[in-house]
Amino acid sequence: MLLQEQDLERSEISGAKSLGMGAAVAGGAALVGALEGTITTRVSRLAARFLPGGVTVWRPLGHLVSLGAMLSAGRLAAQRVFGMIEGQQFSVEPAIDVPPLYPEVSGGPGSLVDFHTLAKMGRRFVWTARIPEIIEGVTGEEAKAMPISVYVGLQSAPTEEERVALAIEELERTGAFDRSWLMITIPTGTGYGNYAAAGTLEFLSLGDCANVVMQYGARPSPISLDRVSEGRKQARMFVDAINAKLEERPADKRPTVVMFGESLGAWSSQDAFIEQGTQGLLDAGIDYAIWIGTPMESKWKEQVLRDVRSNVDRSLLGVFNDIGEWEALSEDERGRIRYVMITHYNDGVAVFGPGLAVQAPEWLGDPETRPPTVPKSQRWIPITTFIQALIDNKNAARVVPGVFNADGHDYRADLVPFFSAVLGFNAPEESQTAIVAALETEESRRTKWISDRGKVGESMAAVILDKVREQDPDTFAAAVSAVERDFVAEHDRAASGAD
Repeated sequence: MLLQEQDLERSEISGAKSLGMGAAVAGGAALVGALEGTITTRVSRLAARFLPGGVTVWRPLGHLVSLGAMLSAGRLAAQRVFGMIEGQQFSVEPAIDVPPLYPEVSGGPGSLVDFHTLAKMGRRFVWTARIPEIIEGVTGEEAKAMPISVYVGLQSAPTEEERVALAIEELERTGAFDRSWLMITIPTGTGYGNYAAAGTLEFLSLGDCANVVMQYGARPSPISLDRVSEGRKQARMFVDAINAKLEERPADKRPTVVMFGESLGAWSSQDAFIEQGTQGLLDAGIDYAIWIGTPMESKWKEQVLRDVRSNVDRSLLGVFNDIGEWEALSEDERGRIRYVMITHYNDGVAVFGPGLAVQAPEWLGDPETRPPTVPKSQRWIPITTFIQALIDNKNAARVVPGVFNADGHDYRADLVPFFSAVLGFNAPEESQTAIVAALETEESRRTKWISDRGKVGESMAAVILDKVREQDPDTFAAAVSAVERDFVAEHDRAASGAD
């Protein structure tokens, strides 16, 4: 929704910075206009020199040529920028440059997935699996198992089919199909799988679960809209492959399957079931789904919420701003719901779309029946409302590491209560509070670790070596000696080849 007065009061953008940004935008637009005029004039003059007619006759041609040239240049520039952004995601992050130690996670001992193919988001994801000691310390209960964490990156296999096959093999290797819970997370544009969502299920299930993520892109979501179709296709392939594998097992030996998606991941996972309604999820073996911050452009969402379809059972679906709205339902209503969308009234991502430029949205209807966070005085203005909502997209995504909120596009504070209620864990209030506190502390520490160890000399590998040297000098000396011999041998071979 549009910014409230309190949002403006706590905005971090100063007046001077706003003026500077405005001047930069205006200057850039003026420069583009001048360049287009120059190209148009030169092309029309050149055409008039060799072809019948004056400069005025050939100005339309000049405009076409200038527009085409500028679009081509812009496309090439965008491709180069996208390539640089993706390269950063695939580069080694010093803070997490060592494979995990546990066979239950991808990249660990015995894994079929090479740790270095996971990209930045994948490496972070597998390193956040909570070991039984942590689960027990937070919940006060004995852990049932070490959580399974499977991740397959874009570089883990060359094609979609091979990545899906690799993920299934990795799930089988880790014993994921023998766990009580299996959560399929469709990531955001960079390949980010929500650590808090994974951790929530790990704590609530006492480790008796498996989380799996498959990457389909390596760019931030705002510049990954062209990857939604790819994410949708891969998500459906993966869900179908898992369902086929589970159908080979007796019904009482199958895990409960949960689908989770955030923002672009919610859009991609929902649109994997376009035209199939809620029945498509049932047929695919999805027992539950929890989506947060679904963008307005989700076609499946529009179909199941707005259309009258024989394959849509609205009693299976719920849309909520907060856990209070869930609790306000009757016990029978809550008992039927299996697929949940958590969408904040003031989430700009959830209400933004191209249609705002030409048509008044539903959320700007009767002022007396609007959601509480939408000003009653707000009116729809062509183009202007579109631009305001576009700005809100950015503002809604501001989060503070380690401080969970249920506001705008930040849904971290919603995860524990909704997972507990929707999936039937019904954890006591004190347990939920402990889990939230643990996840917040974990996120804060992880953020600081990554920030503090961004250089090679301060990397995770360097930290491990320092600890080995302190605790076991003999082992450290033996390892260094072995590496030294290998280094000398490689040097000798290189020198020999040069001769």
